[in-house]
Amino acid sequence: METVSASSAHKMGVVALTLVTASNMMGSGVFMLPTNLAGVGYISLWGWLFTIIGVIAIALVFAKTSLLTPRNGGIVAYASDAFGPFIGFQTTVCYWISAWVGNVALLVAGVGYLSYFFPELTNPSFGCIAAIAILWGFVLLASFGARVAGRAQSFTASCMLLVVLGVGVIGWFWFDPHMFTQVYNGTGKSDSSAIMAAASIALWGFLGVESAVVSSGQVKDPERTVPKATVYGLLIASVCYVGSCSVIMGLVPHEELIHSAAPFADAARYMFGETAGNIASALSIIACFGSISGWLILQSEGPRAGAAQGLFPQFFADVNKNDVPMKSLIFTGVLMSIVLMMTASPNLAKQFEIIILMSVFASLLPYMYALISLPIIMVSKKLNRGRTFMFYSVMVVLGMVYSIFALLGSGSDSIFWGIVMMMITIPMFSFVAAGKSNKGEKVLYLK
Repeated sequence: METVSASSAHKMGVVALTLVTASNMMGSGVFMLPTNLAGVGYISLWGWLFTIIGVIAIALVFAKTSLLTPRNGGIVAYASDAFGPFIGFQTTVCYWISAWVGNVALLVAGVGYLSYFFPELTNPSFGCIAAIAILWGFVLLASFGARVAGRAQSFTASCMLLVVLGVGVIGWFWFDPHMFTQVYNGTGKSDSSAIMAAASIALWGFLGVESAVVSSGQVKDPERTVPKATVYGLLIASVCYVGSCSVIMGLVPHEELIHSAAPFADAARYMFGETAGNIASALSIIACFGSISGWLILQSEGPRAGAAQGLFPQFFADVNKNDVPMKSLIFTGVLMSIVLMMTASPNLAKQFEIIILMSVFASLLPYMYALISLPIIMVSKKLNRGRTFMFYSVMVVLGMVYSIFALLGSGSDSIFWGIVMMMITIPMFSFVAAGKSNKGEKVLYLK
């Protein structure tokens, strides 16, 4: 009889890792997606299809890379390995911006559902003040450390699942196909432009796909388990996303849905009445706001590691007695407040869309660098032969095509500011090089 080691017995199998993957995907950011996709029309189903295929390809590439070169820092580290310190710096900056801009979107979504009880919050000024006040309240909570900030995470995740799965499953009994097919393409642009726009918006639901790829040391038979669990977890999240968004488009009248600040609450109201709408809104508020303090700490880990490598200013690594980089949190809190003020809009759904497209653009550049890193790493390790190399090369191509597709769909404003962000990293790297030189580290990479 084969003996199973104690250490192996505690490692995750396909089922456990699949559940981890699915839960990592299904963040509270899903709560405003139905409104944004309703504005595109039911042609957005094509956007979902392309997004699911593209994200599966991206996740498989990241999984393979993590198995070949296990590194702290994930996709940022892979870009640095393959392309050098400047690209590593640029990727770190973009990834960091994506993280805190994404948290701004959580705040906007939370205020949107809060406006279900307090309609005054639909006023841009009041909504902005409320979001900023809530933000700094959670910054204060985060200062007490990850343990305090993370205690409510499982509860808030349960609230999110209850609302999303409740509407996404039970809502089919109220689904009206005629209402769902009322608007095919509501963008006023070509079908291809509408599909690209839908793909960019849908990608928001899968940002953080790289976090689902755990290290091989935590998994049984990682070569087989990680790719399988990644695909299964993504498919579970996809069914929940597409199901809930589609149901809501067939429950809530189109003209009402495209202006809704609380689409899941409105759907519950149409299903069971006003009380159900109130409960769904309350659970959504808990899910959105309850996860913010934990995400605030997570978003500070990237620049903290960057500061340790000399890529970010040292204050990003300075921690308080609870091991929380408070200076970093305060700095990003100021930036988040500025973004909230700059994007303030009487239409909270429109504000949410602007912010998520900013976050999507900022994340796509690190994703693209990390995708191309895999064939470069495989060639350097003499693994560029056989079916495995061909399979992952095809996945890289699919991931790149989808990334470019989503990039174009993010809109001219997002592309413009994204290019500005990339250009700013060029002179910024001179300060990084100067800091390395002062420490006696190698700056020029010449033989």
